[in-house]
Amino acid sequence: AFGASAKDSDAEFFSPTCHESVLAELSKAKQQVDEALKMHDAWKSDASPTSSSPRSRIMGARLADEGMNRSPNKGVEKVESAPMVSADVIEAIEAVALERRAMELEWEARRKADQDQAMASERRALELEAEARRKAQEEQAKLSKQLLQQYESLVKSKEEELKARERELAEKAKELQQSWEIRMAEKEELLAQREAEVAHDLERFVQEKDEEYQRLIAEKAAELAAKETELEAELARDLERQVCEKDRELQRRLEEHQAELAAREAELETEAQNQWRLAVEMKNKADLDLIRKLGAATLELTAHKEQAEQVKCVFNNLPPLQLAMEGGDMGALDRELAKWDKSVGVDGDGGAVVQAVVNLARERLQAWKGVEVTFKEVLREVEHLPTSNTELTRRCHKLFRALKDAQLTKMDLCRSCPQATERMCQVLLTWQERTMLHSNPVQRLIIKRVVTCPNLGPFDFPDLDVCLRLVDRSGNSGELFLNRALALVEREKSHPKEFRPLLQHLETMLFFLKHTKSECIMLTHKEFQKQAHPLHPAAADCLAYATKRYVPGAELVCVSKHDNLHDVKAVLEEIRAPSLARPDDPLRHFRDIFYHWALAMQQKFNVLALPHHTQMICLLAFQRFLQMDPTQQTPHTLLAQVGTGEGKSMIVAALAIYVVVALGKKAHIVIDDETLLERDFWDFKSLFDIFEVHAPDKPGKKRHISAVLCASEERLAANKDKQACIVARVDPDADICYCEAKHVQSYYAGIARGRRNFGGYAEQVLIVDEVDALIIDQEPNEAFVYPNAELSRMATAVAEAMARADHAAIQAIQSDAHPAAKRVVSEMAGEWEQGKSLKAHRDFVFAKEAQRYCALQSGRANPNIWSLALECRNFQDGMSKHIKFQERLFVMSRPRVFQKYHRIIGVTGSIGSGPERDFIQRTYRAAFFEVPPFLTTCRGCPFHEPLPVRVGSLRQPVYVEPTSQEQLRRIAEVALAARERVPVLVIARDRGHVEEVLAHLRDAARLRGLGSAAEDIVRSLSRTLCESDPMQWKDNLNCSTLPLGDREGTAKTWRVTVTDPRGGRGTDYRVDDPDVDKQGGLLLIPALVPPTSREWTQFLGRTARQDRRGQFSAILCSDDYAALASKLGAPLPRTGGVEVISSILRWNELELKERIQGSAALYNCGLRMNELCEELFSRRTDLLDDAATRERLVDVCQRMRWMTVREIEAAFSQLPGFDPTRVATQARDLGAPEKRVARRSPIGSVAIPLGSGMPRAAAPTERAMIFCLDRSCSMMSQDTGTAMSRFATCSACVHRILQKQVHNGDAVGFVGFGSRVETFAPLTVKASGRRSLESTLAALKPEVAGGTCFFDAVATCLRLLKDARQQSKWLVCLTDGDDLGSRPENSRGQMVTKFLAERQLSDLNMIMITVGRLKSQTVQLINSWVGQVVAAGGVGKHMSEQDAAAIASAFEVVAECLAAEVGGATEC
Repeated sequence: AFGASAKDSDAEFFSPTCHESVLAELSKAKQQVDEALKMHDAWKSDASPTSSSPRSRIMGARLADEGMNRSPNKGVEKVESAPMVSADVIEAIEAVALERRAMELEWEARRKADQDQAMASERRALELEAEARRKAQEEQAKLSKQLLQQYESLVKSKEEELKARERELAEKAKELQQSWEIRMAEKEELLAQREAEVAHDLERFVQEKDEEYQRLIAEKAAELAAKETELEAELARDLERQVCEKDRELQRRLEEHQAELAAREAELETEAQNQWRLAVEMKNKADLDLIRKLGAATLELTAHKEQAEQVKCVFNNLPPLQLAMEGGDMGALDRELAKWDKSVGVDGDGGAVVQAVVNLARERLQAWKGVEVTFKEVLREVEHLPTSNTELTRRCHKLFRALKDAQLTKMDLCRSCPQATERMCQVLLTWQERTMLHSNPVQRLIIKRVVTCPNLGPFDFPDLDVCLRLVDRSGNSGELFLNRALALVEREKSHPKEFRPLLQHLETMLFFLKHTKSECIMLTHKEFQKQAHPLHPAAADCLAYATKRYVPGAELVCVSKHDNLHDVKAVLEEIRAPSLARPDDPLRHFRDIFYHWALAMQQKFNVLALPHHTQMICLLAFQRFLQMDPTQQTPHTLLAQVGTGEGKSMIVAALAIYVVVALGKKAHIVIDDETLLERDFWDFKSLFDIFEVHAPDKPGKKRHISAVLCASEERLAANKDKQACIVARVDPDADICYCEAKHVQSYYAGIARGRRNFGGYAEQVLIVDEVDALIIDQEPNEAFVYPNAELSRMATAVAEAMARADHAAIQAIQSDAHPAAKRVVSEMAGEWEQGKSLKAHRDFVFAKEAQRYCALQSGRANPNIWSLALECRNFQDGMSKHIKFQERLFVMSRPRVFQKYHRIIGVTGSIGSGPERDFIQRTYRAAFFEVPPFLTTCRGCPFHEPLPVRVGSLRQPVYVEPTSQEQLRRIAEVALAARERVPVLVIARDRGHVEEVLAHLRDAARLRGLGSAAEDIVRSLSRTLCESDPMQWKDNLNCSTLPLGDREGTAKTWRVTVTDPRGGRGTDYRVDDPDVDKQGGLLLIPALVPPTSREWTQFLGRTARQDRRGQFSAILCSDDYAALASKLGAPLPRTGGVEVISSILRWNELELKERIQGSAALYNCGLRMNELCEELFSRRTDLLDDAATRERLVDVCQRMRWMTVREIEAAFSQLPGFDPTRVATQARDLGAPEKRVARRSPIGSVAIPLGSGMPRAAAPTERAMIFCLDRSCSMMSQDTGTAMSRFATCSACVHRILQKQVHNGDAVGFVGFGSRVETFAPLTVKASGRRSLESTLAALKPEVAGGTCFFDAVATCLRLLKDARQQSKWLVCLTDGDDLGSRPENSRGQMVTKFLAERQLSDLNMIMITVGRLKSQTVQLINSWVGQVVAAGGVGKHMSEQDAAAIASAFEVVAECLAAEVGGATEC
């Protein structure tokens, strides 16, 4: 059986994989056979041969059967005991054993044969392989040998050929040299012979000519001598004859003259005697007159001497009076004025000067006394300090306001009222001790410095509160901070307005210094590897370069070596030393930069300032990028994503210095926020001034880096010190220029219009702070217009013809042969009508400096903006007699302006969404990398991100309400519940939504029983409040994260602050309370999801700042996203999770992607236009002199939006000698951006409006205008920046308006208010009552008594205007304080509000000017009045001026409004 099974499975059984198992089975079977044989031997010896009992046969047969039927795998089992076994059984057993042994031997033989065969085959294969390998090696060696021999032979042959060639060349060179020498010798010999021949011939020729000249000269001399002799004889004869004749004539005349002299002598003698007698008489008379005049002169001189002595005495007494006024000492001023008696004065001009000074002193003394009364009244209120800290804070706020009011009048309280000053200091110190947690000497010193400061400027009570809270820490935990803060406050040069930024900067520096020793370079490397998006190979290479060179031991300072990092001097030495020892150090330039920066910070704060590891790696990555050779394969732009508060400004400044010093290029830094731009520039200006570069015009010498700041026109006007570093445009010679994106584009425009040298960008690097400036998803192009004098004259002629309705003249101009004639007439026809429809104060204003209408830009007149429609309007209204015609000749692509820079580098808080990244990457060939937060690179330091929190009745992090009312209800529910634990910040949709949320939250707070405290609990931080009342805005910001009420209570509650999207970025909401951190941090409630993920990141950055926690819960309105959801066909998720925000951001990304794609064709067309225009203006300017060529170029610039890139190139190819295919391009042809639309009036068939459409001379509309002026005592303040008081400035401004802007047919009235309302001049027509109006205005003076009946005065003016017959009515009001004294029924302006709401007065225009800080309720009320006027179709303005120096500029705006309406521009 075993053999059969083996034979049946030969192939499988004897396979190599089964050998081991088969051997094991065979070994077991062999053991069983051995045991069976042993049993057989035992049975054989014990059994009897004669035994054959039935039992034995049966047992034997059974045993045999069992033995035969057993499986060969199991073998033969041992039989313990058996009776007799028959011989047959034994034979069978032996046969089985023999057969098994035979099979075993057979299998063993077969196995060995197979193994031998396999081994032989394998051996043979190995031998064959080895033989083949040996042969291959031999062949290869043989072939290599042959190739080597061939190569050697070839080399030898080539060498021999080269040597032979060299020999031939040498022989040829030698032969050439010899032949050249022979030829040169022959040439020299020929030249010598030729020179000798020429010299001989020349000598012979000269000799012959000399002989000929000598002969001719002799002949001519003989002839001349003969002629001279003849002439001399003839002249002698003539002269003798003439002398005789003259002698006779003279003799005759002499005799006649002697006779005349004798007669005249007799006459003169007689006349002389008469004159002598007359002279004696006159002399006697003159002597008498002289004696009388000398007597009178002596008397007059005596009188003048006496008067001069009096004037001298008077003027000697004026300086003490002026000194008392300037010093602000009320007592000294009172004493000096007492010396002046009204009866004692000086006559003449000197008397007028003295009287003016004395009057000014008396007015100032009156104002100071009024301030003293007010100040003492406020001090009486705090004579008994209230027990409530809230009430104490309110009174201190009022006291501080009184102090500021005193300073506005230039009164020095420390000199005038030293006791009051001391009392104020005591009150503020008491408030500080009761409201601050850790009263300390720094806080007391701050209060003392503030109270004794003579001019606090913009420093307000909220600033004082913030400064005190910044240093509100105990000596144990903040000893270092308090020591440094004390030194800052003690510094005499530190003004109180600098305390807050200095202390905040100090706090930030110490925060980073605290974690400096926890920084780990290897952990920083690891964090840099966690990039959220795949890196561009170039960006990866830059980071690899940075991490390879910035390793442990290569950092600026090894902080582990320094036990005390506050030993700044030792650390500075370590920063400086490696730079001197290793000039090839890749950190060399950055060591120098940060050494000087640390030195500056040490001198200013006495604190060590070191860069983070993340900053250094980021800078090294940028260094590597700037060192790369610019090619099409490498990126042109590298941007780093750096979080808020991670030191972006320092990175930008260090990069700028590196670009200038190391690369020798110029740096343009773009920051699209004017406030941040100015802050960063002044922070690092002193650092820039330290570094030097080589002066190209002075070899071997160096000059300091020049850094400039591009500022707005308003900022330039306010630059009283005329600092040279503040400029209006990018300075091409400046090394570092801080500017906005508009300045970069203006710089390019200046090149295109001026010198037209576009090659300078190769030496300039653009550094951007935030990528906003690079993302252009709307209009990517801008057309430049150039003036054309010839077409301007033609346009003026067209305008004159239109004004006369002369159709024939217009047709004649249109038929002119000039290529642009039809276009000029066509454009003038359309823009003439467009000019009529322009509206004043919306489209243009009257600019007094230019004496014409100018376009409005950002609310101000910009004379640099040109518009043909506005030119027509100026011509129509008589503001100009000429039309300035300009034509489009150049198209600028905004992205291409940035692309022209050598490189673009920058940092940004967020690179943006997917479409924005794709746009930047595609347009600017950009690469990106992310810089990890500082705290993630520090061991054991907490780093928190804003977390969604489940709040409200549904316990959701995100709510989507169906209506705006439901949204307001949910915001109130969540915010008022959360304020029990943490401060709450609500971000509304816009300014208007802020007011809605404020009103609803306050109403909800009152319903919860909070009553009047609702105004304090819910506060506004809108941009409107910031513009109208900056002091209140600062106070609200300060209180937004402070606990509500007194500090004595155990349970803390917080405020709810409502802001607009502007407050969602760039505003720091400081949270110091550890209890807030335990509750999750500041709660952010956005009422909208912004359009981009970058703005959403900014929103979330308002919470979870530094090592603090943060949380957010979005409460949205589905109506805001209904249109977007309908367009995309995707409903807004209702899950209540953050996926709602993700969905909206994704939708916004799709919208942004669509906008970017929609402008792609326009971008490419503009890009190609820019490339071709640049080539034309820089290299082919001759083409611009031809009128026909210019017309073709204008046509292309105007039709660009309806042309493809190919069509643009075809159009440029029509220009003579211009080949656009030679101009390289990056533009792609994506088709025409827009479909062609018909023009208003096609060229060739111009529809000229005639008849009724033509302007006619019309009398200006008669107007009634009332000037309502504040006459309270505060208007006597001398704080306008001039010698005039507030009221005198107002009077002068109104007088100028009356003279220049008021028409003769207008009616003018004057109303004044103080403690009461008075109508000083009813509405009087200027033509008949001009002198009366001027005298009334000149006689107006401020009151001494208190009170400001502002609301009653406005109501009175409205009633007067209601009764006026004039069509247009104007009310101009000015006040410098809140209403105090109006009737009870009008105490909150109810009468005015009702009057305006009922529209009792049609065609009303209202301009309100407020000076100083007014209550927020007053400001809101005035804004509502102005809003109602605007809604009714009138002109409404509220100009809130914090500084009295701006009164004159506010009245200039009034003048612009009135002057514009005189020209008829208010017609809709």
